[in-house]
Amino acid sequence: MKITVEHRSGGENEIILRCETLDEEMLEVLAYLKERTTKIVAYKDGELFMIMPDDIFYVEAVDGKTFIYTREDVFETQDSLSGLVMRYDNAGYIRIGKSQIVNLRHIKKLRSLSDRRIEIQLTSEEKLIVSRHYAQDLKIKLGII
Repeated sequence: MKITVEHRSGGENEIILRCETLDEEMLEVLAYLKERTTKIVAYKDGELFMIMPDDIFYVEAVDGKTFIYTREDVFETQDSLSGLVMRYDNAGYIRIGKSQIVNLRHIKKLRSLSDRRIEIQLTSEEKLIVSRHYAQDLKIKLGII
């Protein structure tokens, strides 16, 4: 596949895909682009917000509600954890516990804990614990093993 980048001033960013046939490689590129640009609907204080997937640090389910954590705010969403992981797997979302998913793009460092658990420190300095059940998947996704 040939990739060409053209810089221009003004106007909206544009992506044009040219292909002889819409093969598996092109379908993967389209899926990746769609994941990265489809906003997630979230609520805070009675207002509706549209959040880019890359802006989300992690998501947590508490008492039947799903909360989205960004650098600045916490929002509620109607999306489920499993739905978000399925939709944004290629965008770097991975489950780290029964009630949490994390965006891999915001991981700053990892630290091994006892009982095969892992502590994640995010770029926001917040710390999360990866349960032993999900630690192996995280290592695979990060290319550690």
